[in-house]
Amino acid sequence: MRVKSMFSDVVLFPGELERWYTNKHDFIFIKSNNVIEICFNRIHVKLNEKKSGLFQCSQGPFSIQNISSYPATLQGIKFNCGIKMNKDFFSTDFEQHLFISILTGRSTAEECRSHIIKLLEQINKPQRPQNNRDRIDPRLIQLNRYIRKNYNTPLSLQDLADYVGVHPTYLSNTYSKVFNTSPILFLNQLRMKAAKVLLANPEFTIKEIAELVGYNSVSQFSLLFKRFHSLTPSEFREDVLKLKL
Repeated sequence: MRVKSMFSDVVLFPGELERWYTNKHDFIFIKSNNVIEICFNRIHVKLNEKKSGLFQCSQGPFSIQNISSYPATLQGIKFNCGIKMNKDFFSTDFEQHLFISILTGRSTAEECRSHIIKLLEQINKPQRPQNNRDRIDPRLIQLNRYIRKNYNTPLSLQDLADYVGVHPTYLSNTYSKVFNTSPILFLNQLRMKAAKVLLANPEFTIKEIAELVGYNSVSQFSLLFKRFHSLTPSEFREDVLKLKL
């Protein structure tokens, strides 16, 4: 790592803009005590007292503008360490204490060299392509939340498919692969869980409970409840009320 220059007292007044230049593969670390905007090529990034920037751009100019209402004092380091980053590299998520340590004189560039190179190599490490099978369609996550929130309303597989804009068969297959259960089974599980709670309250009739958990038909509700719990709703209620005596 070879430090080309350091600066700690560059002041930009409100609205002031300066154009700076870099050589090929040079890195620039910039810290500001006020809001500034750095622009090069198609990248526009705002920095502030808590967010510093580290970037490397192809040879040429970049601009720095103070977009706050107060003077901005800039600190920074221009250096080269032989690493070529991806095109138009800019990061605000990195260990800035290494660079601040150099600026304040607590450490030398040579002392921080290996750590900074390791940091840059880690940032520049190619990301392993994600396997298609590991990708979750965000619509399925959205649908899962929708079912949890609206399980107590009448919903069919077609209704759920229409909600996310897909074919019912596609929805059933993809949802099952991600959540290991079909959307309708998940819907009914939520309804049955809620029904058990309501059945413990004798103030509600079986018909009212069926409607409260999203069924238009008492017979359908009773059939499904027995399939899940091996008891009819009435039998389940009797058992629960006996336990309360």
